Amino acid sequence: MSAAAAIRTAQANQLGDQIIAAGFAPNGFVLDINGALDVPRDFPLSAPWNLPSRLFQFPIEVIRAEQDEPRKIGLRHPLLAAHPFVQHVERALGIEIARDGVTNRHGYSNRVHSLWHHAVDLISAGKWRELLETQEFTEPRNIFKAVAYGLRHSHHEDKKASGHINTAEARQIMRAMDATEPTDRAALILSLSAPSPCKQDRSAEYWAINAHGLCAEDEAWAFIVGIEDGWFSYDRAGFLQWSTKGRDRYAAGDSDSFTEASGQTAFAF
Repeated sequence: MSAAAAIRTAQANQLGDQIIAAGFAPNGFVLDINGALDVPRDFPLSAPWNLPSRLFQFPIEVIRAEQDEPRKIGLRHPLLAAHPFVQHVERALGIEIARDGVTNRHGYSNRVHSLWHHAVDLISAGKWRELLETQEFTEPRNIFKAVAYGLRHSHHEDKKASGHINTAEARQIMRAMDATEPTDRAALILSLSAPSPCKQDRSAEYWAINAHGLCAEDEAWAFIVGIEDGWFSYDRAGFLQWSTKGRDRYAAGDSDSFTEASGQTAFAF
């Protein structure tokens, strides 16, 4: 490396040196790997900043220095300027952290993922009311996607194994978001990809629900309706899948009745 290149590298890493000297990262390697400044566990936080959201736990994105691009730091959401840890970092470094975030030399930032994390983390923690109270930190589509996630997955310690949220809670969220419920419930489910089994080695057969192609709001409604009308059911591990009746009903299409796997004729849901 030439002397001029070495000087440019040192200048580009000046902010990183400040961050390390202030105790916000142990070294440049860890700073680059983490790509963020995280709130220390013993840092005092009040509501809502103490919520179990990765957006609140890692509010500051760090972009490594590359070629002639200096190291940069920015907020993962403009409203994080009020976060006590953010204000602490600004005082320690003597700078104002970019409110609208930063990108690398390719124009990339992980801010979009952080907004999703806020929604799914709070749904997974059973704090959907707190999500609604802090919805300005994410986007409606993320909340709808998180509703779908919360219905199709369960906490590993949940003995009921029936989702992070139930359909009644999901409906409260949808109502708070002014979501419009589809009038044709069966047509919504039939718009999903056809049920097909998944099986790995000696594991049990699993009938995954593929909602690709639906908008986030319709996807959330599909899982609510699918559970309420018996199209879907939870397996023993708490994962939602097509029920036997749901698969038979899907195969019947628009018919008013269908034949169950047992051979009996049943009426559509």
